[in-house]
Amino acid sequence: MKKKLESELISIAHRILKLKGREDVIKMHAEATVLLEKLTVLKFAYENTDGELPSMSDQGAFYGMIDSAFNDKISDNREIDDRLFINLDEKEDDGIMEPAIEKIKNMVAFMPDIVQDSAPELDNIIPKPQYHKNDLEDLTADYKNMPIFDPVPKEQNGTVNDKKSLNDKLKNGGLSIGLNDKLAFIKHLFEGNGADYDRVISQINTIGSFSEAKQFIESMVKPDHNGWANKEEYETRFMEIIEGKFN
Repeated sequence: MKKKLESELISIAHRILKLKGREDVIKMHAEATVLLEKLTVLKFAYENTDGELPSMSDQGAFYGMIDSAFNDKISDNREIDDRLFINLDEKEDDGIMEPAIEKIKNMVAFMPDIVQDSAPELDNIIPKPQYHKNDLEDLTADYKNMPIFDPVPKEQNGTVNDKKSLNDKLKNGGLSIGLNDKLAFIKHLFEGNGADYDRVISQINTIGSFSEAKQFIESMVKPDHNGWANKEEYETRFMEIIEGKFN
């Protein structure tokens, strides 16, 4: 049996030496596990058979050796390889354990209350957090009595410019005609001629009064576009927008 185990150990060692690379780590671990098991069996056999191992054919003797080592109840002390093993029955265990337990209980009973005594010292070492009131009303209390100033209009060239409404700006800046109205006017009043429409609007923006603009349309614009015949609805809308520019 000894030669058989030694041969298996050498074979496993050779297999481990041949393994290389990370891909063989799992296999190496498995081989090392088998190697450890074989060494454990060989060591156990040496320690419990005084160096004489039963043969592999005599399996009954080998397993009997293992059963005897683990299951036999001994009443006397045994010395193996300069090591002394003492057999203790249940009564002796109780005799040894009870005094030790009683001693520990006595030690705990006389221990000072460290936690309660150290509490005041911890309060002195670790300062308590101080909380500060963070109220928005308290922080802004000084701003409640701030004076209210009226806005001062800007002056340009010694005169004060009042704010102008959007309509005033549109009146001074020229005609403001929406996209839908513009497309309708070009189609029905200017016969689809967008350039002619733009020329007329530019001319009206240079005129200073509605009466002048109306005269310009009657004498110069309508004759060039069939007098806007049957276009009364679009003409009325067009004239209202022009009149709004001067009002």
